[in-house]
Amino acid sequence: MIKTNLLLCVMAFLCSWQQAQAQRTEKAEGLGDIIEYASPGVRNMGKPRGIVIGYERLPQFDIESTSTDPTVGNGSNRVRRNNLFDVRALAPILNRPQTKLILGFGYNFEEYNFSNLPANYSLYQNLEDKNLKSIGLQLAYLHSLDDRRFYLIRVKGELNGDYTNDNISIIDYLKTTVDVAYGWKLNPDLSWGVGAQLGYTFGRRRVLPGVLYNRTFNDKWGIESIFPANLRLRHNANEKTLLYVGYRLEGASYNLYLNEPPLSPFGQVELRRTDIKALVRMEREIYDFLWFSVEAGFRQYYRNRIFDEIGSTNELIDNDLAGTGYIGVELYAVPPRKWVEKRP
Repeated sequence: MIKTNLLLCVMAFLCSWQQAQAQRTEKAEGLGDIIEYASPGVRNMGKPRGIVIGYERLPQFDIESTSTDPTVGNGSNRVRRNNLFDVRALAPILNRPQTKLILGFGYNFEEYNFSNLPANYSLYQNLEDKNLKSIGLQLAYLHSLDDRRFYLIRVKGELNGDYTNDNISIIDYLKTTVDVAYGWKLNPDLSWGVGAQLGYTFGRRRVLPGVLYNRTFNDKWGIESIFPANLRLRHNANEKTLLYVGYRLEGASYNLYLNEPPLSPFGQVELRRTDIKALVRMEREIYDFLWFSVEAGFRQYYRNRIFDEIGSTNELIDNDLAGTGYIGVELYAVPPRKWVEKRP
């Protein structure tokens, strides 16, 4: 599953790690001046995450499917639950005051369970209890040009779909995403930038422009955003508790092998989805390097469609999914406090 919060995770890691570790000062070569290199991070942002384990669940919601192909027809059902599991890991392989190189790994899967199976509609039979998996590897590069300017490049590759160890094909399932951004650090409480993502936020691969805006107003309040993909208002309740409210735009593209007629003659098709979440979130320290978060809100589907071939523009099925509430939890590790507070 390809989601914009993967980029958020990398950005948060880079921002916080640079804020905690890399805002060390260096003497410019041949000069006596002290340079504090620019980064996207601002004061009071959350700590960088090294390992994240997450689970999200959507309760029951209705689905109606229509197709212009008479052999496929129309169908309706009720999704009893939609589960999403997520594991991510980020680690710096280069950590210098001016340059960061972050390696990331992610694994997640999504599954649908329907209320009225066996049903008379092939799509639901093909999706029932089928794990829509994503295994990804990414590399992010953050470089500070001076004390005011920085840029970010991230390249990510994922294998997305319902593959198993028996039928996996890298060529068939590989999806790539590229993010670039250029920004300015105006002061410790304000940074902004412009950029673009070539990825699957809207299902089909396309360019999504973005504006990075991170600002801390005071010791209690701030904003973190990559508009239009996401925006969050942050409240620092205390040193160990962060509260957020905002929204997030998400998208995914899965390759599916169909084995239930009448869809089975199409062989491999592509499921593309885009949705938006209005959310509230709490992050809380459990013990030093261990944190957890609880997030809840309302998830509204914008598009959910099946295409007759991978990369095709020929729509086979248009799914209308009712909006529903959701809840998600995460457990994650951050650098121990003694690492963060350490000074060179």
